[in-house]
Amino acid sequence: MWYSADMKRASTKNIFTAVFQKGRGGYTVWLEEMPNVISEGKTRAEATHNLRDALALTLETNRIMSFKDVAGDVERLPFPFPVHAAA
Repeated sequence: MWYSADMKRASTKNIFTAVFQKGRGGYTVWLEEMPNVISEGKTRAEATHNLRDALALTLETNRIMSFKDVAGDVERLPFPFPVHAAA
């Protein structure tokens, strides 16, 4: 394989930026890098928990959709992507 075991392990941990917006009923929160992943909660802790669920469901759905859409001979490999802080 073209990737090392260390890269594979490292690629399982990603860091995203959660953006919280306080409103009347609590918080709305979304991921800056994935604006389609959005949730809410009465507290920041509840909103954070709900956001984790939303991200997990989005990734699972995308994976399922990818399997359904693929035809023919394909190869799936881990794709490590380093995250760099904005300057």
